[in-house]
Amino acid sequence: MRTLLQNAVTQRHYESKTPTVTDSKIIIYGAEASPRTPFILYGAEASPRPPLSMVEQLRTAARRKLHGYRDVTHFRHGDLSHLDYRNYDGQDIINLGDVAIYQSTAALIQRTLPEADILPINWGELSQYPVKDAKRHKTMLVFSGSGYFFLTANGRLADRIKNDLEFIRDHAIPAFFFGVGLNRPGQTDLDAPVSLHPEDAALVSQLLDYAQATSVRDMATQSALAALTSKPVHLIGDPVLHFVHAMGMQTASKAAAGLSTLSTNTPTANTPPVIGVNFSFHGKNSNALLQKNLESYCAVLLRLQKETGAEFRYFVHYATENILPRLLAQRGVNIKNVGAGDTATLAREYAKLDLHIGGMLHSCILATSAGTPCIALAYDIKHQGFFDLMGLSENCLSAANFNPEALYSRAMDLLANPAPVRAHIIARRDQLESETLSFLSNQLMAPMTL
Repeated sequence: MRTLLQNAVTQRHYESKTPTVTDSKIIIYGAEASPRTPFILYGAEASPRPPLSMVEQLRTAARRKLHGYRDVTHFRHGDLSHLDYRNYDGQDIINLGDVAIYQSTAALIQRTLPEADILPINWGELSQYPVKDAKRHKTMLVFSGSGYFFLTANGRLADRIKNDLEFIRDHAIPAFFFGVGLNRPGQTDLDAPVSLHPEDAALVSQLLDYAQATSVRDMATQSALAALTSKPVHLIGDPVLHFVHAMGMQTASKAAAGLSTLSTNTPTANTPPVIGVNFSFHGKNSNALLQKNLESYCAVLLRLQKETGAEFRYFVHYATENILPRLLAQRGVNIKNVGAGDTATLAREYAKLDLHIGGMLHSCILATSAGTPCIALAYDIKHQGFFDLMGLSENCLSAANFNPEALYSRAMDLLANPAPVRAHIIARRDQLESETLSFLSNQLMAPMTL
């Protein structure tokens, strides 16, 4: 049943939030696009996937239900050895962080160029959309999205990098990179050198030299790419940081004034804080970290619950996570599931929080977009890159070397004195939004060059 509902929600999401295409197009190669007006957004999950057949939906739902029952039973006895994201994964599951990247990018482009048409294309499918000769120079390809450069387990970049370079060269399409990043799963040391395979480095260098302009989400990516091109690499941040503004959302928070929920001298005195939670549970590395850390995570949440009376909300960004609030509740954590499958709903709920503790990077970024203080449980350098860019490095904690006391202390500090952090988030977010719109305007209004 959950699978059936997820499919329905996902389809409504794409139908309601995606642009269509006309004549002059910008191809936005981003994380999660979908059709609505003029450009091609090239993303990890740009257009909707074909729905599962009824038989596949029933089989998948039964598989997830069975493993959910087993995992809860095992966890009751302290056993996480069988916890495996693959038991819950499937073709029907999408990454809502990638959806938010697409939506933010599309909205920002349409703010700058309202007449733009947008055609969404998933990463790896660019060659399926040949551009007619008459439209080549009216079309722009925008590589949009966070982890376009992704190092796989063997240390190599995806094959699509080579295929994309061949496509844009063959079609002579103007292109630029918008807020892209370099993902290095399992690497949390920003000082660790980036060592691309020579063949990969050559491909990236050619891509960057071909592009009209390049902008990136963090300083680590900026440094890595700058070494591969003589062109400027602009630092603008992740598009999702501007989700709330770009989507024209009005968010209201009980803590909007930045008042402490722990102080006895404010109108919100003695009101239990509401704390958001999200853990990464979508790959081999994050799976191993969750098996290692979940008991410790539970202990910290229970301690916060005891000390402050906190209530928790679990924010599902990838549907394999639906089992996690059940495990937390089994340990006694007072938690409710926010699993609407809709980025706008997530953003509105993030705005209601006093604090968020996030494992998925875009869980942290979407909470920040809503103005909510956030603590990261980092499994990749990309987390530190975002928090460094925001000037909030102290709020990024390592999941690989997790320190329960550090999480508890940081959470208590942010709950006790949220006003300075909230003010800082708003100021830095607005500054980066201005820089993002300036970069975008320069590219969209400039003559297309090859």
